[in-house]
Amino acid sequence: MILKYTIRIAILFGILAVSCVDKIDFEVPAGLSDSVVIQARVVKGEPSFVEVDVSRLFDFSVESRRPLSVRRVVLTDDSSNEMVLETRVPGSYFQVLNESTAIQAEVGRGYKLRVETLDNRIFESTVDIMPPNRKPIALNLSIAQRPAVDNLGRPTEVDKVRLALDTEVNIEGNGGVYWEISVIYQVTDQGINDSENVIKTCFVENNINANEIFVLDPTQLRQGILNNFELTFADIDRRFGEGLFFAVKQYSLSQGAFRYWNGINILSEREGNIFDGPAGEVQSNFININDPESVAFGYFFATEEEIIREKAALPELADVPPVCPSERACFAPNGDSCICGLCCDCLVDPNATTVVPDFWF
Repeated sequence: MILKYTIRIAILFGILAVSCVDKIDFEVPAGLSDSVVIQARVVKGEPSFVEVDVSRLFDFSVESRRPLSVRRVVLTDDSSNEMVLETRVPGSYFQVLNESTAIQAEVGRGYKLRVETLDNRIFESTVDIMPPNRKPIALNLSIAQRPAVDNLGRPTEVDKVRLALDTEVNIEGNGGVYWEISVIYQVTDQGINDSENVIKTCFVENNINANEIFVLDPTQLRQGILNNFELTFADIDRRFGEGLFFAVKQYSLSQGAFRYWNGINILSEREGNIFDGPAGEVQSNFININDPESVAFGYFFATEEEIIREKAALPELADVPPVCPSERACFAPNGDSCICGLCCDCLVDPNATTVVPDFWF
């Protein structure tokens, strides 16, 4: 999940680093061309885990698009326990935290991260203390018409699914709330890539509206509950055809983590006009301990996760056709490779599984 935000934030920082009023010079200023972006978190949930993604500051070069390998990534807790994280993919780390690991994810505990690069730089975060979370009460789904543009460029309106949340939030803390939204849908492939033409049913999870950041400052509320709080609108497409659930993951943020994600949200929404709010620096909690004056990007935080799911069982979705069979021909002329994606083999998506989720029925 965090990888999409790492890529997006690396691009955002790259653009900010090279932008000016009159023109954009795509050459990154001296001192920033070798900068890295570190997005990482410790999550208490089911399961608990630590997740780290390391990338280069995006500068529109081929090199900045490649994964960034580092020498070592070390997670430390407030009792001086350490874990060296392992990876099979350069720059990407994910490890479940449980009773058998040296560190467990617990509310009220402090954590920090150290990243050692191959060129002997050492980036270390400040300690982030995991704040408590509240559990969402209800996820409300409805159909709403939203402005759109048709194929001829004319304004029109289309039906979308409106997602609104009832949830408790902590208005007494000094942090914030952060949400991730995904869909889990069923798809039955056509068995094309199977040597025995065996047809499989998969369950695929994808984030929706990846260009949006959902963050809230609860201290601005009068009471610690949100009723029918509008989160986003989801497109209606063929993924609804065999059944679909929406999932909202609610995360607690410390004060520093909230400032970071709220700053990213503000910058990502700027449109370059006089009505934009002031652009401020998005403060990382990483420093280069060998050179404190050098710029570090990204953030490490500790959070508790609460999930609520709701099946998209709306009358307006009853006639949506399934993903498969595909609307297009699955083989190009004189070709023998299937080009229909999930319909060729539904496990082609890295987020797909044939295991039926516990909540599906």
